[in-house]
Amino acid sequence: MQSLAQTHKMDQLEQEVHELREEVTILQAKVEKLTNLVSSLTAQRKPQQQCQPLCIRPPRQQASQQYNSQGRNPRAPQFDPIPMKYAELLPTLLNKNLVQTRVPPLVPERLPTWYRADQFCAFHQGAPGHDTEECYGLRTAVQKLIQAKKIPGADMRIV
Repeated sequence: MQSLAQTHKMDQLEQEVHELREEVTILQAKVEKLTNLVSSLTAQRKPQQQCQPLCIRPPRQQASQQYNSQGRNPRAPQFDPIPMKYAELLPTLLNKNLVQTRVPPLVPERLPTWYRADQFCAFHQGAPGHDTEECYGLRTAVQKLIQAKKIPGADMRIV
């Protein structure tokens, strides 16, 4: 026969199991809701991607292999320094129609080591993966504007 203490302990355990099952049910509902949200967002982005075939670029690994097969080492691009943050410069460039934001890139299935889901890029319309300061596309666009003498380089005060 079970003692009163054992019966009480069994009741507590049954109550805990019941509460845990409720939590699991709630979490499953949340996961389903998030899955549906991701599916709907993915479905909304696909037509944009089909309209922008020029956004598809070969993986960078292939470019590295081409350089290495020709006996050259790939170099990091050189950007002229600017006396402000790219995030501060971007609104001015947009207002003067010197640059346009770009379509957000796809989130790759296999995330590269440099990918930062907690950072967002204003130049890529708020896309995750990198921040505006580290945006290669924006830095390249600014460098082209500097070379075309449409904006000053390191001596830039106010654009």
